[in-house]
Amino acid sequence: MENKEKILITSALPYVNNIPHLGNLIGCVLSADVFARFKRSQGHEVLYICGADEHGTATETKAKEEGVTPKQLCDKYFKIHTDIYKWFNISFDKFGRTSEENHHKITQDIFNKVLENGFVKENTITQPFCEKCNTFLADRFVRGTCPHCKYEDAGGDQCDNCGKLLNPEELINPRCKADSSTPIFKETKHLFLELDKLQPKLEKWVKTQSTEGFWTENTVRTTNAWFKEGLKPRAITRDLRWGIKIPNTAFGGRYADKVFYVWFDAPIGYISITEQLTKNWKDWWKNKEVKLYQFMGKDNIPFHSIIFPATLMAADDDFNLVYHINSTEYLNYEKGQFSKSRGTGVFGDNAKESNIPADVFRYYLLYMRPENSDSEFTWKGLQERLNNELLANFGNFINRTLTFISRFFDGNITGDFEGELSDELKQFLSTYNYEVDVYKKLMTEVKLREGLQQLMKISALGNALFQDSAPWKKRVDDENSCKADLFILVNIVKDLAIMCEPFMPSISKEIFSQLNIESLKLDDVGLLTLQEGKLNEPKVLFKKLEDKEVEELKNKYSGQKKVESKKTNFQDLDLVVGKIVQIHKHPEAEKLYVEKVDLGNEQIQIVSGLVPYYTEKELLNKKIIVVKNLQKAKLRGVESEGMLLAAEQNAESSAGVIGDVEVLSVDETIGTKVFLENQTSNPKKEISFKEFLEVEIEVKGGFVFCENKKLIANKTFLETDDVDEGRVR
Repeated sequence: MENKEKILITSALPYVNNIPHLGNLIGCVLSADVFARFKRSQGHEVLYICGADEHGTATETKAKEEGVTPKQLCDKYFKIHTDIYKWFNISFDKFGRTSEENHHKITQDIFNKVLENGFVKENTITQPFCEKCNTFLADRFVRGTCPHCKYEDAGGDQCDNCGKLLNPEELINPRCKADSSTPIFKETKHLFLELDKLQPKLEKWVKTQSTEGFWTENTVRTTNAWFKEGLKPRAITRDLRWGIKIPNTAFGGRYADKVFYVWFDAPIGYISITEQLTKNWKDWWKNKEVKLYQFMGKDNIPFHSIIFPATLMAADDDFNLVYHINSTEYLNYEKGQFSKSRGTGVFGDNAKESNIPADVFRYYLLYMRPENSDSEFTWKGLQERLNNELLANFGNFINRTLTFISRFFDGNITGDFEGELSDELKQFLSTYNYEVDVYKKLMTEVKLREGLQQLMKISALGNALFQDSAPWKKRVDDENSCKADLFILVNIVKDLAIMCEPFMPSISKEIFSQLNIESLKLDDVGLLTLQEGKLNEPKVLFKKLEDKEVEELKNKYSGQKKVESKKTNFQDLDLVVGKIVQIHKHPEAEKLYVEKVDLGNEQIQIVSGLVPYYTEKELLNKKIIVVKNLQKAKLRGVESEGMLLAAEQNAESSAGVIGDVEVLSVDETIGTKVFLENQTSNPKKEISFKEFLEVEIEVKGGFVFCENKKLIANKTFLETDDVDEGRVR
């Protein structure tokens, strides 16, 4: 083919101490597989790399739980992962391991170059230590309440709710994830990557590359938020035994008993696993003609858009940087979350035991791919997609076409008909080829869900042609015209076999088998190359999923039943206009302010995470909107008696930049209540932060809305100046 490219594709390395669920699969591994298959079908030279992330506290802790060594644990789960990905038809060129010796060497080599170039420094930090576990805890093994959004199960490295990066000591009421005990904080010395020094170069590169490489919107939003807050030195070592040792040559050997923090060594695994596959790994990582595409869930964005590129820039050893970053939101399960311990959701081993083919799971997961917002797996949804689309549209068209040829033409494929194609068929082919070009464009732009929808649109075109041409009539009245129609139809079947291969590889293989031809590539789509041959016996491609089966599967993976509680709504909130009359920095948290707020009949104290966005001068005397009935909470030892509302821009526009934060304000009398337009409220005496999150308040077109109604204080609608589209928290 012309313009053959070298395409390097990576999927975020899964932790090897657990069993992947369907959300893990669609977030990175399956999405990357679809794109890799598509690029191979285009004729490009493709390398798809992934592997097991085997180091860190999580592995040590899990090994203790199971009474084995970390290596034994990794061996066990590596096989589990490998078997699951094989069942799902994931076409890795290499699924490797970060515990391999070559990974240790490459990580240490890159670190040495970063150190030599002046981007590593020593620092003393306070780190969580679990006295019950007798070990320092990795940041993500500390859970607690987020100081920014008050989410009650935030990790010590990052809040899953608001996405803010955290340090464990910033959490309110921190607890050890393993045993729920309260950790103590001990001083320990560590090595830091000086991201602050790298920000100017990195930010300039991201601005250009995110556009050229058409990064996903959530990637750009998250990355810009990091830059806006300002990059800070980040620890790259940990007090653990299982991991990659710090070289003796660094800092006089003072850190030789420590290991690299897993977030530092894991992305380097892409490079080392490539070396595990081929000795010519530099042809992929130091060849500027190679385009690197990286797939991940949104929680992994900063490590791929900032930390890994910054590490390679600091090493200054001619490594390729990422071309395109593709990140998904989260896939939830039946109005909840996946949880192996609670038996909730479908994990890889469950899918294998369900008697539903892997390609059906692949199709549904890709149909529900959470590209712009979180989405949800439901068994009813899978049933509808299988029965109404795969079976009634795609499978029906292929089966009726091949069955008709087998029954009435003895299975013979032929382009031997008299005369030219009719004007109707020529017009159809013009429309058909246009839709094929749309499919190719969407897939090239890594719009996988839309590409799948386009595939089904093309299949529907084939179904319509079969119905409109009515071969069951023409076979008797006009056999020559019937042959011409069937010639086009069987070539569409061939094209669908090619185009569905990235999504449903086993189905593609089965269609080619029924056509009795070898698998073909994308450059054959739209060409009427199937001129002659004899079909194998047509078979039904999909089996209907019955209601009874759906109920059985839903019940099997529903976990422990929970009593549904009434959802909090706006009427439960007590919102009031207040004024900040005093403000100072939190004595124990650099990102927090402590504000004294006048509500008219009383003054309350609020702790807010606005330091990265506002100066004290900008906030002093500012009128704000306060959630007055929010449950009191201590943030790093200081009590917060409510919460002020702020909006965060979540879409690019002429007015707002992704990541902008604006405190809601209104020029009304202190103490004025805030309602929905034409409504009053009946607030609860007290609500938890979790209950508050159930109320969806958002900014649309510069106005603040909830339940599709504007928020109003007295006669003044709440408006924003800088944020025109976003959520309010």
